[in-house]
Amino acid sequence: MALRAKNALTPQSDARETKAEASRAKILNVAQKLFARRGFEGVSIRELAEALGMTTASLYYHFPSKEEIFVAVHGRSLEAVQREVMDAIAGLKDPWDRLEAAAAAHSRNFASPERTGASIAAEYYEGSLAPFRKIMVPQRDAYERLIAMLVADLQLPAGVDAKLFRLQLLGALNWIPVWHRAGSGLSAEEVARKFVRHLRQGLDPAFRPAHKKGAAARKRS
Repeated sequence: MALRAKNALTPQSDARETKAEASRAKILNVAQKLFARRGFEGVSIRELAEALGMTTASLYYHFPSKEEIFVAVHGRSLEAVQREVMDAIAGLKDPWDRLEAAAAAHSRNFASPERTGASIAAEYYEGSLAPFRKIMVPQRDAYERLIAMLVADLQLPAGVDAKLFRLQLLGALNWIPVWHRAGSGLSAEEVARKFVRHLRQGLDPAFRPAHKKGAAARKRS
């Protein structure tokens, strides 16, 4: 009898868990957009609850604090970027082509209307988020290990520090959404590709930019 009672309750328990998961996903979707537009400090729990059509008590049922909502958004944002990068490099063999595709995917994610990667730019060392640095930094590092692997495959010339190369590139890519304006010329994705090509032109002796190849062909003809 006890076993039957347990089995009878299982569907209800599963339904509650599914409903809770759906509520958490909704909270993170809305919070991600608000944090992207206004930053962590610019969004209050009350404003987030109002945007969700929830009470603050209901919001706190799912997340103990605004900081923990942000940490969850931060981790999910990085996972989304990583998925996009992995999809972009699939099937590419040349290491520089892979890095270019990764940079384009990274910047496409950051510059999307929802700015899904925006929370990566959080200031880990200040304010109420400081205690959560021990969670957010490993989240960031897990993604950066993927970029580090792509950089390692380049076989950079002696004297070029691979870590500094990676940080230089990521720093440049992360700033694109700050100054880039949609419709003002090159897309954020195209800018990212040009960044990598400029680096490649200086470091890869075998690289010939496409416009130079075309010019050489015209000269031969």
